Amino acid sequence: MNKAVRELKSIGQLQDDLTVTDLGISELESFRVRHAVVLAAGMSTRFAPLSFEKPKALFKVRGEVLIERLIRQLQDAGIEDIRVVVGHMKEQFYYLEDKFGVHLIENPDYLKRNNHASLRIALDGLEGGSYICSSDQFFAENLFSKFELGSWCSVVQQGAEAGERPVRLGAHDRLMGYDKAPSEDARYLLGPAYFDEATAHRYLALLDREYDAPDTFGKLWEQIAMGHAKELSLRARKLPAGMVYEFDFFDDLCAFDTDFIENVDSQILDNICSTLSCARGDITHVEPLKAGLTNLSVLFDCKGERYVYRHPGAGTEEIVNRDAETIALKTAAELGLDTSFIFEDPAAGWKISRFIPDCVDFDYRNEAHVSGALAIARRLHESGATSPYSFDFYDEACKIVGLLKAEGWRMPEGFDETAATIAGLVAPMREGSGDPVLCHNDFYGPNLLVHDGDICLIDWEYAAMGDYGCDIGNFVAQGSGYSVQETLDMLPLYYGRPATDSEAFHCIACVAVVGWYWYVWAMYKECKGSPVGEWLRIWYKAAREYGAYASTLLAERRREVAELTHEEFDVLVAAEAKRSLDSFDAAVRSGLEERGMLSDGRITWAGVSALEPHRVRRAIFLAAGLGSRMLPITINTPKPLVRVHGVRIIDRLLDAVVAAGIKEIYVVRGYLKEEFEQLRSKYPSIVFIDNPRFDSTNNISSALLAREHFEDAYVFESDLFLADPSYITKYQYRTNYLAFHVDRTEDWCFAANDDGKIVRIAKGCDGPCWQMVGLSYWSAADGRRLSKDIPAVFDQGGECQQIFWDDVALDRRPENYDVFVRPCSANDIVEIDSFEELQAFDPAYRIG
Repeated sequence: MNKAVRELKSIGQLQDDLTVTDLGISELESFRVRHAVVLAAGMSTRFAPLSFEKPKALFKVRGEVLIERLIRQLQDAGIEDIRVVVGHMKEQFYYLEDKFGVHLIENPDYLKRNNHASLRIALDGLEGGSYICSSDQFFAENLFSKFELGSWCSVVQQGAEAGERPVRLGAHDRLMGYDKAPSEDARYLLGPAYFDEATAHRYLALLDREYDAPDTFGKLWEQIAMGHAKELSLRARKLPAGMVYEFDFFDDLCAFDTDFIENVDSQILDNICSTLSCARGDITHVEPLKAGLTNLSVLFDCKGERYVYRHPGAGTEEIVNRDAETIALKTAAELGLDTSFIFEDPAAGWKISRFIPDCVDFDYRNEAHVSGALAIARRLHESGATSPYSFDFYDEACKIVGLLKAEGWRMPEGFDETAATIAGLVAPMREGSGDPVLCHNDFYGPNLLVHDGDICLIDWEYAAMGDYGCDIGNFVAQGSGYSVQETLDMLPLYYGRPATDSEAFHCIACVAVVGWYWYVWAMYKECKGSPVGEWLRIWYKAAREYGAYASTLLAERRREVAELTHEEFDVLVAAEAKRSLDSFDAAVRSGLEERGMLSDGRITWAGVSALEPHRVRRAIFLAAGLGSRMLPITINTPKPLVRVHGVRIIDRLLDAVVAAGIKEIYVVRGYLKEEFEQLRSKYPSIVFIDNPRFDSTNNISSALLAREHFEDAYVFESDLFLADPSYITKYQYRTNYLAFHVDRTEDWCFAANDDGKIVRIAKGCDGPCWQMVGLSYWSAADGRRLSKDIPAVFDQGGECQQIFWDDVALDRRPENYDVFVRPCSANDIVEIDSFEELQAFDPAYRIG
């Protein structure tokens, strides 16, 4: 040291009082630390439950917020460019920019990758050396300096956490990588690191080379560095024991700062204390449970008992009804089905339960387990317990699909095909459900705690009134591994006897529908940044395989049933709607009873199956036009969005479509197309189709764009005022147009033969005719024909692009179609053509 001092003095870099000269400072400049990277993107799941409320780095330890203490230490050392990489709860770090002048960098991959992704983002493009720090470590002394010589990683000799590997040191304390086994003097990576510019570039090049390798995703940045320690030429900076503290678990921090648990701002701790009537100091041995698919949970001790605290997961408030869950939990406790429940706050979604020790995994291949579980389900279903809430797996799945579409989520290949299969099962499945009963609705192995010869059914988040078969559907679809035949063989354990054909179909269809619900739920979780892993495929397979089998059963049943007559169709439609059948021909009713489609005046599964080919599956709204005759009201508002008696014209139509259970809704828009976006919040399943030629062609161009959706579809002119929504029914027997009989008209009208078949369309008629209403239905066969005929006519060009789309089937290609009149009243559905008609219809538009 003395020799070095003398030499530095001799060359003018050090003064006699050991002050560094300007020349010395100039020589040091190349070793100046230019930056610091603070890694703060992770979720700190091991620090639960406090990390549920805010990131670990923002907790106050011994009077200072962890990350603020770190930033101050860096700034005291002269480090000006401090880059904090954020991800989880990123908004809670925003204040640091104003308070300390640091730069925040967002890591969008923090959920998918370990912290190597954060370091990659932060180091990219930096010139000069940089410290690398963990945001949640506590350094007893300031370990930073203005200048650093060479790259290094901190190592300590203190005890390591389970699973951590010691590092191997070479000559001159060079890091050689991880050691094979710990020794008495083993050292472990802990604390800050420093990369000079050259090392940072080498590290990034190495990381880029293996970034997309499957085993890279879960690696810490230092694990990647140790895998290339020799190439990076890193030195070990040995730190004494007690210099660096890392708090992986809640108890670690409480041991370091004995006042922490009393002083920390935590609503979670307050919840526990108020529920269990304990002090904060009574809460010990806190450890996280493996995160569930919906929520986050921790185990803890309190006064000698073990408990579980459940924290609601991200986004669950949109898909879980906590009030319904709380009611069900109380009922389950009263019935002795869930002995773990203590308390739930339905407003906030948190719950406290007793921990049940010594449980064994539920085994779907253990008949005692399976029969015990199904006995619990039967007990619940037959208990007579009720809830004011209901849960329909198919309807809820449709809502989630709407949420996904609103988020712009790209559906996978084959999604629409599977959706159509499931939709075709819903009506016959519902017909076999019987009266609603209280259901668990998440009834599967992980929620069945087997202990001491008993089974406790937990996690009642989705419990509500519903279809009993959906509990069986959950039991099978959620990881049972059962084939369809194994499921059929299992059913007697639930029913206590062999299942009937109708019951067997019902349960198989329920497996498909439940699998579908969880499949789209899993996509929604992934959309929200919380992928569920292999469960996505498990649920997908359940929906596909059981859906295909149930569809086969339906098809076989339909082959056994002759085609319905129009009279039989009308009777079954009335029965399905639970209307009186007294007005229908007794012989027709009797015939349906003999064929098993009616039973005591109620529709059967066979009857619903016979109706299914006639189900209306989609609705198309032609809404692209200018609405010029409605000026001035349409200057800023498309005609379908004009309000009549306070309600948008198109809303009355959409409400009727939704009420009829029609899930596919297409709106072709053009004029002021962005105004239609306001419909999404109320009708999330809407699909918009944009028509750029709306102002240069007639509405045949809109039909052209929607041509792939005409099968089993209603087609609406979107400016119809619907007074009677009963015309929008679930089923239609054949292709038809709504029309009302008049003695003469100047409007568009039909001539029809004695059977009601339309034989001509015309503008105006001096004699009796049917005045056209812009609402039609197209069967699957006719819809397929239209998908070819509409473009064929349109592509002829010229005046063929200026016709109304209805002319394709009724005028240009009538030989391809049998279209019938469906009678209505002139007052049931009205087209408001002009502003004057609007004023006459709604006094609010009258001036003066």
